Amino acid sequence: MDFGLPHLVSMGGYVQHHTGVRVELLDLNYEGGDHKQLLETIESLGPHLVIGLSTYSSFDYMRVMALARFLRSRFPNTPLVTGGYHASALPTDVVFDGSPFDAVIVGEGEKPLLSMVQHLLGGGRLEQRIWGPDQIQDLDTLPPYQWQLLDRYWPRATDIGRKFQIYLARGCPYHCTFCMERAKSGYKWRAYSSERAVSELVRLSQWTDLKNWVINIADPLFGFKRSWRREVLQGIIDNDLLPRQYWTLTRSDDLDDEDVSLLARARFSIGIGLESGSPKMLTLMQKGNKPDAYLAAMQRLARLSRKHKLTWASNVIVGHPGESMESMRETQRYLTELFTSAKETCGWLSIDAFRLYPGAQVHEAMETYGQLHGTRFHHPQWWKSWYDGAFAAEHIDPSREVSFEDRVEFMHEAYAPLTAEIAERFTGQGRSVDRVFRRSLNDQARQMSNASKEATLRRAARVRALAQRREEEQGPDGKAVAVNFPIGLHLKDPWVRERESAVRGLLDEGVLRTADLIEALLQVSPEAHMSREAAAMLLGGQHASTNVEGELAVSLSLRTVAMGLEALEPALGDRVVDVTARSGYLAALLSLLVGEKGEVLAIHPAGGSSDEARTFTKGLEPYRNVLVTEAESAGVMLEGTWDGAWIGAALPRVPQGIAAHLTEPGGRLITFVGPRFRPQDLVALTRHGDRLEERRVARVAVPVLAGPGGWIREARRPAIRPSAHP
Repeated sequence: MDFGLPHLVSMGGYVQHHTGVRVELLDLNYEGGDHKQLLETIESLGPHLVIGLSTYSSFDYMRVMALARFLRSRFPNTPLVTGGYHASALPTDVVFDGSPFDAVIVGEGEKPLLSMVQHLLGGGRLEQRIWGPDQIQDLDTLPPYQWQLLDRYWPRATDIGRKFQIYLARGCPYHCTFCMERAKSGYKWRAYSSERAVSELVRLSQWTDLKNWVINIADPLFGFKRSWRREVLQGIIDNDLLPRQYWTLTRSDDLDDEDVSLLARARFSIGIGLESGSPKMLTLMQKGNKPDAYLAAMQRLARLSRKHKLTWASNVIVGHPGESMESMRETQRYLTELFTSAKETCGWLSIDAFRLYPGAQVHEAMETYGQLHGTRFHHPQWWKSWYDGAFAAEHIDPSREVSFEDRVEFMHEAYAPLTAEIAERFTGQGRSVDRVFRRSLNDQARQMSNASKEATLRRAARVRALAQRREEEQGPDGKAVAVNFPIGLHLKDPWVRERESAVRGLLDEGVLRTADLIEALLQVSPEAHMSREAAAMLLGGQHASTNVEGELAVSLSLRTVAMGLEALEPALGDRVVDVTARSGYLAALLSLLVGEKGEVLAIHPAGGSSDEARTFTKGLEPYRNVLVTEAESAGVMLEGTWDGAWIGAALPRVPQGIAAHLTEPGGRLITFVGPRFRPQDLVALTRHGDRLEERRVARVAVPVLAGPGGWIREARRPAIRPSAHP
């Protein structure tokens, strides 16, 4: 992972320099705590004049909005602002009526943020929703990077990341159709003077030993001006500013023998956005007006790199809108010649499917690409989905001739052999950093494997099925749920990550619609209430049941639990009962949903192992509104009346007399009714007088119930004995 946050360090230092306010930076990639720890951290850094959240990329959008709603509820009087690539490309995605954000900064942040802070210091309110763009034209007017703003992370910096990120320039003069850089920093290339750029690296070397790092100079385009590039490289060499390796992105058009020599001596590796080997596609992508010269320059770089031992990587996009089978084959032929014409290569190949990014020219002209080329964007607003954004962004039919499946098949079949051959021919620098290059080569080979191809095609089939299911359940205008609980805080606990992944999947399917239920599913740990094997089954979409017919499942799948609880609609203050509480997981969820003034009864079947009983009791200890009872045998036996009841197993029919145990009016029962050996109906029953109104929620296959009211009869009547509160 990258470390450094140069964009936030620059903004924070700029505002601090001009106003003297205290600036605190948090990187949620590194905090590692849950929502409670995050809240405590933010509170400890207060009081706050303004809180900013970075909607850096479109992949961050949903989790940033959830975090913003969470912070808005905790800090209702503190202005909340956002910025970043996605926010700059689509500001109305983040500020709208009902948004948790008060304002958005479009483009570079220093000047707008300073104006905002000065406005707030003067007693003003953030009535202006969109601030900027207002670029820094002369970067030398910026104060030096204030790396002390990262004091929170410096003691463990090299444990957190292996690449340190810094910017020496902004903007890119090229108009590539797929790139969203223009949304943030525009087309004008602006850089520190070469002297200032070198001095910033000198200052960085005084903060940390460069030899511990790969330094990522994260400019959109490093060294657009030849004289600047050469002066900076020579300054790095003269000042012995040599890390393990520098990494940066540039173009090959303007690199001659002297440039390649300087780059190699300064310990650079460079990434080149080649993107295609087809002159037609390069023209369509707007990579330049001389595609043949552009391709020849790449071949020149390959030759010079062998002479000077400069390592490089070339990126290729497969399936850009307008791509044809012939253009893909043309690129394959070009790359084969580029990497195999000599016995060895200093470069490697990064192969990416085209991805749709907001702010890019393709995004703004989707309709035109559809008309001209037959391009179909299956997820034109993929960032508003909770799950699998990386796949949805590339789920595109490039043209009438090339479908998504065609692109996947071609990409893997064409480039799996080539990536393997590149790995055989690759020669590094003879230093320890060669391991970094080898890992990249191996990762690319894995991505081009047959297993990866089959997984991508299965995912496409799954997405189509989910889209159809969503439309059936929600209608064509179904919208994503506005989650008010932070998701994606990069917690270290793998169980929390698995839980979040499962919840995101249910959000994407449209199963989850209630914010309180989403929060409960994210907070309650199933592994605290059952074995790890059973918890893994629950999160993986399976019922954690045995092969013994009539024995209650430890838990139903998370999807089934979520569908049932959405239909049960437990409210604050309700009295609810889990009649089939083999584990305490459902009771724990219900405890949070009914709140402190509510009551939950969990009826646990007798006869289980002592370990299971201990896990059941211990897991419910934190939930003070849960009462545990024990039934001597299974079955449907209730006493008293309840606002909600759950029977988590299949019945042949709705039990007679059950309505009398539901409050009037509106008491609710969730259960499963249907065949013994085939899927049953998940039904929600609501009491109206002596009548139960039945609604079928879904068709699922769950274990059957034994005992009175169940499929398998038992002679004994279960005795229900209240136990001590856990």
